[in-house]
Amino acid sequence: MSSPSTPVAPLRRNPFNTQSWRPWSQPVDPVRVLQTVCGLLNRVTRGTAELMATRFAELVVRAETGGDPTVVEACAEMVVKRCVVDPRRVDLFAKMVQKAVDEVEGEELRWRTVDPYHLVNPATSLQSTLRTAVLDELHLALEAGRVEHAHALATFVGELLVLGVLSCGDVHDLVDLLFKETAKNGDCHCVCLCRIIRRAVSSTEASQIIDGLTLVDEVECVLQEDTISLKVRYMMMDILDQCLYPRPQDVFTSDIRRSEVYGLHDDLDDEDTTVPPAGILAPPSPPAHVYTLSARCREEADLLMASRDLRKAETFCRALPPRSRHRFLRALVSAALSSGNEADANLIATFLSHPQSKTLLRTDETLTKAFEPDIAALEDTALDVPRAYHLVAIMLSAAGLPQASLEDLAARIVVGQNAARDHLLEEVASLGASPDDGVFHGAAVVEETSEDEAPASDYAYAY
Repeated sequence: MSSPSTPVAPLRRNPFNTQSWRPWSQPVDPVRVLQTVCGLLNRVTRGTAELMATRFAELVVRAETGGDPTVVEACAEMVVKRCVVDPRRVDLFAKMVQKAVDEVEGEELRWRTVDPYHLVNPATSLQSTLRTAVLDELHLALEAGRVEHAHALATFVGELLVLGVLSCGDVHDLVDLLFKETAKNGDCHCVCLCRIIRRAVSSTEASQIIDGLTLVDEVECVLQEDTISLKVRYMMMDILDQCLYPRPQDVFTSDIRRSEVYGLHDDLDDEDTTVPPAGILAPPSPPAHVYTLSARCREEADLLMASRDLRKAETFCRALPPRSRHRFLRALVSAALSSGNEADANLIATFLSHPQSKTLLRTDETLTKAFEPDIAALEDTALDVPRAYHLVAIMLSAAGLPQASLEDLAARIVVGQNAARDHLLEEVASLGASPDDGVFHGAAVVEETSEDEAPASDYAYAY
């Protein structure tokens, strides 16, 4: 034992411990916590969302472990008020709350490994406190007629529902109230309902939320009312369509990114992978911002549609490796088809019918690979572009494919009946083109010149 006169060595801080251990009951300074939370809510942006959410989660964990419910309530009220003041950043605030709730759950699990009987006070839980605060504030905004505030809070509720902070049981009473008021022709309630549901049906948990809130039955009951306005009826019909056919948001920002992650494209095969001889330095690798080959082909296709200069298109196609030229032609076909303009289809037909283009795209395999994706989705494209079959027929007639290849392409149209295949073949045959002679007979493509006038180039321009 040591006596009072016995010197005691001072405690040294462990240099390997980057964060001091905080017991569950350690108090915190409420004023300092609230000031820091206010600063984080002010500074959160798209670029700093992850950092601000992490710091906000640390503060919430400290506030909940401190055991003071007033601090947690003040944080929840501050978040709700900030959603009303700045509705454009509602999704960022919701992600901050989700991060904090996840961290608190992790802290609770870690404490239960030490103390199996550890219980958490619901009064100091941000999740329960925020649920009460946002729902009460939304009810008050609806009763007071504060339309903009109600819309912002409804969006926040939808975000929290999708992120799992709120459950279907938490918002069930609110959704029932909104449906009842919407059936009484309440425009504000209808908009709030749409903001909650539209965010939910576009999430990966759409089916569970739709079933948990019985949205289809509720919407159908509202549509049976004869007194609702056309605006409310249209919005409810749109919500019913989204509930019956949910369209979750794609986690990928583009098709190119998806193809790169899953390896669905063969861009790597198009790149030159030749190893230079020993002693010769390899060329530097391109920077990360360099466009992929498919993106470059789409840019050149858009440029052709704007400039109508077929010579530049032929130069770009010639510069491509032979195994990659179908990508450029695919981009041209897609651009002409998406525009829905017959002049664009005639422009691509002129390019395909020229002898130099036929030399570059000399194999039937290249032409088939170029046309196949758009022809497979032709039945769906025809919903937006009614003349899609005719436009594809114009370009196919100029391609000079044999009849067997045409029938093979037409058979790839994704449709339940074979009528789509026959439709495309009839459009090609109606143009009076013979695939065997390799000559395109479209009258609207090539501009005729007199005998005295010599053409400026081998190409004709289609407008």
